[in-house]
Amino acid sequence: MCNNGKLFVGYKSSRMTNLTRDVLIKTIVADEMKNNDGSDYTKKLKNVYHKWEHESSEELCIQYNRILNTNFTVDALDP
Repeated sequence: MCNNGKLFVGYKSSRMTNLTRDVLIKTIVADEMKNNDGSDYTKKLKNVYHKWEHESSEELCIQYNRILNTNFTVDALDP
């Protein structure tokens, strides 16, 4: 962890929110949408969200772990 005077750089936030399927889905969708060039943004957002809301909790955890370099399992999800 490095303090640059105002912000801590390189600090991974601790689990401050309950980890639910909804949190996983929103994190994954946000990651996929960050590279969107703006064309048909709303349509793509709906399609990506729809895709991930129908994935298994196991698949959501796998993708979430890839994005955030964590190791959460389905057992860690709150109902």
